[in-house]
Amino acid sequence: MIFLSDHSRRKALIRLAREEFITPGVMINISEAARRYWKAHPKECAGVALTITTREADRPRTILDDYERPKCRKCGAPMFWKSGCGECKGPVKKNQWTCKECGFKRFTKDTLEKAIAKLERRG
Repeated sequence: MIFLSDHSRRKALIRLAREEFITPGVMINISEAARRYWKAHPKECAGVALTITTREADRPRTILDDYERPKCRKCGAPMFWKSGCGECKGPVKKNQWTCKECGFKRFTKDTLEKAIAKLERRG
């Protein structure tokens, strides 16, 4: 059984609200989607504050949002792509999949194009 902090639970519930209401095009406002999700799933959301930061609500959409992102090996959350620095030396230079939930990083030699080719497109 995995125990999440309140912050991690809240972020996971916001992600679920986005998947249920924003991704299928039911609505475009993440605050309203979260309110609806909290109402529709009161037991699952019990004890989690309904607050959304600007950073979470206004995250820019990327090409990777059209694909199933790889899941984090540690916590199971979807991972995000981080391009390496072309001028930097060491591990910073490498591209990586990074988990915003637990901070786990998976370095890769793949380019963004190769990484996308390995992903499954969302229906």
